[in-house]
Order: sequence, then C-alpha cells, then structure tokens
Amino acid sequence: MKAFRTLLVAVLLVLILLVGGTLVLVLSVDGVDTTFPNLMLGDIPVGRMSREQVTDTLNAHGWQDRLSHPLTVTTVAGQQFEVDTRRSGLLASADEMADLVWSCGRSGDVLSNAFYYLRCLTSSVSVEADPRSADLDYIRSCIAQHEADISTLLGEAEYTPDYEGGRLVLRKGWGQLRLDTDALTDEICSAIPSGKTELFFDRLVSPLTAPDFQAIHTELQKEPRDASFTDDGRFEVIDEVVGCSFDVSTAQQLWDAAGPAEEIDIPMTVTWPSVTGRQLRDTLFHDLLGACTTNYMNSTENRCSNVQLASSKIDGTILYPGDVFAYNTVVGQRTTEAGFLPAPAYVDGDVKDEIGGGACQVSSTLYAATLFAFMETVERENHYFPVHYMQLGTDATVTIPDEGGRAIDFKFRNNKTYPIRIVAYCDTEARDLTFEIWGTLEEDDFMPVEFDNSWSWQFTYDRFIEPAYPDRPGYKIKLEPEKYYFSDDIGEGIRTLNHRIVYDMEGNVVLDEITNALLPNGNPAMDTYYDHNG
Repeated sequence: MKAFRTLLVAVLLVLILLVGGTLVLVLSVDGVDTTFPNLMLGDIPVGRMSREQVTDTLNAHGWQDRLSHPLTVTTVAGQQFEVDTRRSGLLASADEMADLVWSCGRSGDVLSNAFYYLRCLTSSVSVEADPRSADLDYIRSCIAQHEADISTLLGEAEYTPDYEGGRLVLRKGWGQLRLDTDALTDEICSAIPSGKTELFFDRLVSPLTAPDFQAIHTELQKEPRDASFTDDGRFEVIDEVVGCSFDVSTAQQLWDAAGPAEEIDIPMTVTWPSVTGRQLRDTLFHDLLGACTTNYMNSTENRCSNVQLASSKIDGTILYPGDVFAYNTVVGQRTTEAGFLPAPAYVDGDVKDEIGGGACQVSSTLYAATLFAFMETVERENHYFPVHYMQLGTDATVTIPDEGGRAIDFKFRNNKTYPIRIVAYCDTEARDLTFEIWGTLEEDDFMPVEFDNSWSWQFTYDRFIEPAYPDRPGYKIKLEPEKYYFSDDIGEGIRTLNHRIVYDMEGNVVLDEITNALLPNGNPAMDTYYDHNG
C-alpha cells in the first residue's frame, strides 16, 4: 500500500512538470517578436528576424534574381527541362516570403506552435511553402513535355543496326522507362520555394529489364545477299541483306553498365553484299546503250498514224536479262480494229497499200538501236528492196499474213546482266521516229559518246551523247555496210555485210564485227536487196 502511494505521487509530479513546462513554452512563444530561431529559406538563414529584416536579407541574397531564374531539372541521361518559378506559383516576392517565414510556428493551434518552436530551438528548420499555392497543372505540363522528349530520345525502334558504323544502337529503357512523376512533382514543389535553381531526379516507377539480346541476335544474324529486282514485270528493287553479328554477353554487360535512357553502342561485325539497293537503283536504266532516229517526212497521213501507233505500243517495254523481245507479239496484229490504217508497204516484192503500212520502219529503227546497244539478234530479215529511211543492213521487215502464210518477225534478246527499257517517241512536226535503249553500262562495255548511222547526204543519223561516267573512255559506234553488187536470174541488186565499228577518241578502230546472221558453214549470211527497177 505504501509503494502504491509512492508511485502515485511520482506520476502526479511528472504531470505537474509536463503541464508546467508546456505552459512555460506556450508563454515563451507568445512573447517572441521575431521569426523563430534556426529557420532556413533554402540556403538563406532567416531566423530571429523581423519581417523587414527577412525582406532585406532575401534581397541581399539576390532574391529578385531567383524570381527570374528558372528551376533546371536534370533527369535520366542528362536530359533537362525548366520550370518557370513565377508560373509555378511557388516563389513569391521578398515581402511575401517574409510573411511566409513570419507565419511559421504561428499558424497552428497553441500546442503545435509550441512544439514547432521547440523544434526550432533544437535544430535548423526549412521553411516550406504552402503546396496549395502551386500551379500543379503548369508543373505537370512541364513534366509531361519532358516525358515526351524522353520518348523521342528513346526512338521508335527498340534497336537500330548501324551497318556503316559497325554497331548496334539502342537506348536503355526503350518501351518501359517511366519517371515517378508524382515524386518529381513533390520535389519541384519543395525545390522552388527553397530557392534552388537546379534539381536532379532519376527515380523510376519500376526497375528496367534488359532486352532479349539472344532473340535480337537471332533476328539480325543473316548471310549477306546482293540487292536484286523482282521478276513479276514491275521491276521493283529488293534491297540487299547485310550480314551482321554481335556478342550477346558483351551486349548484356554494356546494357548493365549504362544508365536509364543512355545510348548503348554494341560492337557489330558487318559483312557487306556486293550490290546494295541504292547502287542498283542508281544504275538501273541509268545509261543510254543505243539509239536510232529515222524520218517519215514523205509519208502519207495514214502511214504517219501507223508509225506513231506501233511505236507507242513498244514504248516503255522492259526486258529482264535473257528476255526476248518479239515485235509481232508486242505490237500485235495490224488490223483496223487495233487502230491501224491502210498505207504503202512492201508486199511480196511489190509496193501496195496494206493495213499497218509503216510498221517496218518502226521495226527497222528499233533494230538499228539494238545494234548500237550490242543486243543479241534472235530473228531478223531484211526487206526485198532497199528502204529509203534506213542504211543498208540495218533494216528489219515484219509481217503477219491475214490468211496463213509465213510470218516474218523481228526478235532480239537482252543479253545484259541488267534489265533494259525501250523508249520510243515521235516528233510529229519533224516526223522523226526515235528509239532509245536504256540500261546499265557494265565494266567491259564500250561507253558510247556517239552513234553514227549516216548513209546519205539527205538522211544522216549522227548522235552525240554525254559521257555516262567521266572517268571512263568514250567510244564512237558506227554502222556501215560492206557492199557487193550482183546479178542473177531474178534481177540485179546489192548484197551487204553490216559492220559494227567501234572507234576510240583518237579515231583508232578498236572493234570491227559483222552483225549478219551466220550460215550453217559459219560464214555470215549476206543481206540481199533487189533493185526496184530490176
């Protein structure tokens, strides 16, 4: 019983001391006529000052400059953005901040004010702004824009092979990097009132996980393949495949060592194909391989129409390597239904009107262009009589009889490594027909700078072209007949061997070859032309 009375007395004494101490502390707070001791506004001490002294102190520490200086926030990979201190609503004038400092420890109830004062007596205390004054919409918009900038930095692809640089490039955190925006907002709201001008923040919502480097390796590891073109008639370029490989363990180590959003360069072994898509696009149909122009000035209107119609059917034709062009197949039957008109033509050794007359000038002009382009002639026959619009040995007759009989066609093969395109156009005023063959000059080809098919003072075809490659020698290519006069049971005429002659720029002959077809005995078959008057 005595022990109990002793304990009760002790408890009562403690209570009396606590109440008394609290009363003393409350009375002490009420008697304070300055800011509480040890208050700090950022790095500026503002304790035990009057309002005026706080204002003067802030101004002395360049408070006005801080108002105009934004908060620079640095996050992942050194990326930065700024928050305007005035627009944030968190940084006021020196006078307004002095009022804030003065209110610290005076805005609560008696006990909370007393304990705040006790806290200031024992340690320094940072002055916190009222978060309700912050313009959170503005602050969050700054953060959102920064997140968008980081997303742009990370790129649209998880990784990018840099074949030229021999590296695999990626950004750590692609597709998963998310800043803890709530925490960042809180830190901005704390930093600005404290007078900070810089803030570093890299806290993420969740940890980053490494890519599946083995899967990336499997996807990228390929054998090199040259660029090519489709064989579906559209002639689209299929890009090259670059052979590459990288070490998976090295990639993982580099990723582990990098920080969020940092660029990681993984060494990559690259094996280049011989032909790239860019090279192929640059070379396809780049070079004029052969061309010829003939004139149909003295033709009837019907014959002019036939020449223009037949050539338009050929214009734009593309031949793959090894493809054979057949005139009768491309131009088709010369009928009135197809738009052809009656006009003079050679028929059975005579000249008479025929539907599609003039088609032979089209085939002959194209044939001469193929000779300049060194195309392989598959099928060709010369006319019965010499034609006025072509050099001897460079014409090609064509016909599709209406009722059976022997069809005569002109065919040639693209014997090049690359496709060729045939371009045809008519100058309706000058009445000139032109065929051009565009392709790709290969290493062993003669680069033409002049095509010469001149055969009379009246009809001269001598065309100069710009060199396709300044670092290669240019050559003049000429078609010229070797003539032999004859007389037989049918009549008189001329037999010819057509020569394709190549001259260098000094006029030296570097090639002289006969283009006529070969007989079974290996000799060239001469073109036989009968005299009109024979």
